[in-house]
This record gives sequence, structure tokens and C-alpha cells, in this order.
Amino acid sequence: MEKRRKMLIFSELIYKPTGEKITEAFRYFACDIDPVEAAATAGDLEALTRLPYALDEDGDRDTSSVLVDLAYTPSGSFVAVQPVQYQDYGPVPVAPTVILEGASAKALIASAKALGD
Repeated sequence: MEKRRKMLIFSELIYKPTGEKITEAFRYFACDIDPVEAAATAGDLEALTRLPYALDEDGDRDTSSVLVDLAYTPSGSFVAVQPVQYQDYGPVPVAPTVILEGASAKALIASAKALGD
């Protein structure tokens, strides 16, 4: 990855092998961290899409103490996922980041985009 500065304070991450901009996203869940961590560390983004999302009473996105951070390229050449839990009011990664590239990443890009939307 490469970090490019656009202006004085703005920058973007670039996946060097393809030159694509990396999209960063996150998704909050309405469940314990255990199933989120298990799916994320296995690189099973499809399983993450089946877990209950944190939604408010209108069905819009809401927050919770459990989330995954995502990063991916539009083509699916790179996907990264990390489970996070808020502990003592701060975000704490609960497992190492799982990085997928090539065919394994391309197979999961639809799920990554669904989680990020």
C-alpha cells in the first residue's frame, strides 16, 4: 500500500500492484464479538453479512460496541477486514487484520461492498 497526499491534510491509500484507491468502510453489529471475530479471522465475509447489523428504530445504521473495519479496492484485488470492539470507550482490535489478495479477495468483493454500504 502507498499513502498519497492530496492536499495539506487529505490523503488516500493506494494498492500499489493495481494503482487503485482503497475504499475504507466499517459495519456495526447487534451481537457479541465472538461470531464477528470468528467470521472475520476466517476471512468469511459472507458469514459477516448474515449477522445482525446494528440498526435504529427506523432501520437506519446505528452504532454498537462491536464492528468490523474494512478496506477494499473496487475491482476486488485487495480486501482487508479487522474485528474491533469498544472497550472502556475506545476501539480495540480483537484480532489481527486479515488481508486477502488476488482470487480469494475477488471472491469476496461483493460481500465486502455489502458490508461497507
